Amino acid sequence: MNSLFPYIDKIEHLRDADPRMAQIIERFGYLERQTDAPLFDRLVRNIVEQQVATSTAEKITARLLEKVGGVLSPESLRALGEEGVRQVGVPARKCRWIMEAAERFSNGEFSEEELRGLSDKEAIRRLVTLGGVGVWSAEMLLMFSLGREDVLPSGDLIIRRALSVLYGERRLTAKRFDHYRRLFSPFGSVASLYLWAYGNSLPKHTTEVIIRPLGFSRLKDKRLRYSFQPTSHGLMLIASSVKGVCRVAFAADREEALDELRAEMRGAQLLHEEEPSHKAMVRVLDGKGPKSLTLYLEGTPFERKVWRQVLRVPRGITVSYADIAACTGFTKAYRSVGNAVSANPIAVLIPCHRVIHADGTIGNYNAGVDKKYFLLDKE
Repeated sequence: MNSLFPYIDKIEHLRDADPRMAQIIERFGYLERQTDAPLFDRLVRNIVEQQVATSTAEKITARLLEKVGGVLSPESLRALGEEGVRQVGVPARKCRWIMEAAERFSNGEFSEEELRGLSDKEAIRRLVTLGGVGVWSAEMLLMFSLGREDVLPSGDLIIRRALSVLYGERRLTAKRFDHYRRLFSPFGSVASLYLWAYGNSLPKHTTEVIIRPLGFSRLKDKRLRYSFQPTSHGLMLIASSVKGVCRVAFAADREEALDELRAEMRGAQLLHEEEPSHKAMVRVLDGKGPKSLTLYLEGTPFERKVWRQVLRVPRGITVSYADIAACTGFTKAYRSVGNAVSANPIAVLIPCHRVIHADGTIGNYNAGVDKKYFLLDKE
């Protein structure tokens, strides 16, 4: 099998090019994708797979292969004819595209040998003249049939989401995408494999968290309602003020969790009452919450600044205390960052478990090092 690998030189280049890509490579390890499928075979499969469920496409392709004796070639499809292609379940428009491609490859207008001699841009320009082939389909053919090593598909939704999450891109413009294309060049295809792996690992739904100051000492209503809620991460203590949820903490020991709440919210009147916001928070923690959530939290301006930076650390990535300090503008304040991380009142959702020591050691965690390992492994 001709593959995008062996890849030591490519991987080392990507590791050196970007520390976050280095972590993704470390996380997913060895990836391999076949790149020697005959171009015409891959073209026909791409057309069949468009806008249908994977299982449906697989069934149609299996029936088509049975009809042509297991070989998808221009000759076998022309022998089968358009009506024969339609009989296996291929829609009429796709049949026309497939038969057009078979004709153009048969008469020499297209050839795999010719395309191999063209640059990536030239090959894409040629391929998109075929019916049913857009830029994305052409890029897939370059990667998985022609074995091109520097393709980063700008129209691929999974890759775009992976880049947006991994690098905190709120709006991934063409200019910013070109930045990543240059960053990963000349091994964009290898980077694409890892971005696909990372993008497919992300939860389908995420909640944007907005942090505002609580100002608890100035509140007339000092009541905090709390409840203990089971979540996919373990039992949690969830407490809310009149403004909303203000604490989410692991509660392996319920009394200890309450003691910590009393110590941090001095003067609070604790009421063991479940509120709708508590159940809503469980949905957020389990990846089923609203698009955005505002939290009113007790803390200093510096602590809130640190927590906002921690919110930007993507799932599956770790950063150091020094990294967070640099992002706050106080490059030498990594000890103060450590204190702010320890003071984080919202476990998991403000992902302080993703902050570790610069030497790679895991560091402390309010709920214990084992819980920190658990959360990192889960991601």
